[in-house]
Amino acid sequence: MAISKEYLIQAQNELEMLRSENRRTEFKRRSEILEKIPEYGNLEIKLAESMSKVISLVAAKSPDTAEKLKAVSEENLAVQREMERLLTENGYSKDYLDQIYSCTKCRDMGTIDGKWCECLKKRAHKLAADELNKRSPLKLCSFDNFDLSFYSDVRNNGSSPREEMENNFRICKDFAENFKGNEKGLLMTGGTGLGKTHLSLAAAKRIIEKDFCVVYCSTPELLRTIDNEQFGRSQGDTMSVVTSCDLLVLDDLGAENSSERSTSLLYEIINGRLCRSLPMIINTNLSAGELNSRYSERLFSRLFSMEVLFFNGNDNRLK
Repeated sequence: MAISKEYLIQAQNELEMLRSENRRTEFKRRSEILEKIPEYGNLEIKLAESMSKVISLVAAKSPDTAEKLKAVSEENLAVQREMERLLTENGYSKDYLDQIYSCTKCRDMGTIDGKWCECLKKRAHKLAADELNKRSPLKLCSFDNFDLSFYSDVRNNGSSPREEMENNFRICKDFAENFKGNEKGLLMTGGTGLGKTHLSLAAAKRIIEKDFCVVYCSTPELLRTIDNEQFGRSQGDTMSVVTSCDLLVLDDLGAENSSERSTSLLYEIINGRLCRSLPMIINTNLSAGELNSRYSERLFSRLFSMEVLFFNGNDNRLK
């Protein structure tokens, strides 16, 4: 999957800064230990001396080298155990002075055997997602400022709009609070001004706070962007980002121009994510019947494989 060189370079720069910060932390920790536990420094010297013995023994190639190496090895283990004891007895973990890595696979270098590490690719995609999200109103919506009092509590052949919205609110909040990255997605359907976008954004904001990579896009704008990139009218890797981020929020499905091309792109995005068990939140003003009429059977079936939330009531924007 292609990743923009621009974002890869930015991600590599981030890793370089992270490595520098980790080295500073390691130096600070070691200085702290040597100040508080002077004996630890003596043991470090003793361990270094024993390593010199090993090198000398190997170079000497005497008949009793193996026996002597075994003795030195046992001595080293004893010194290491004593160092661990000093750390734990003084309230530190035994690995407190180990080297610090944010990614133990590539040791924060960004590559493994000449290939991009997943940590680097994730950072690059996060940078690209942040760029896509710049124009979104993510910061304006939260669960705290969602007002259920706008919905009528009058029942009409069943539950009231307010009771239905209380259930939708609970499902969206639980989705965000318990998000792991492999959940069944949410499809929100109903008229305009009923809170679909607000709850989508509130969930996205909460999940971003948990350090997941989230992309929020208006469906018409997203399809125009991908179309321009794929036909060389602009540069970018938007398709790569939206098919690999932890959560994709597609707003206003059905507002895009109806064409075979747009349906094909939507299917590629939605089917690709479902095949990889990557969740989505999709909201639309269209009813189930309208969605069935507008999209192919394959796309319609994939949309309704997600958990469907129905939004009923009057347009709250007028209120």
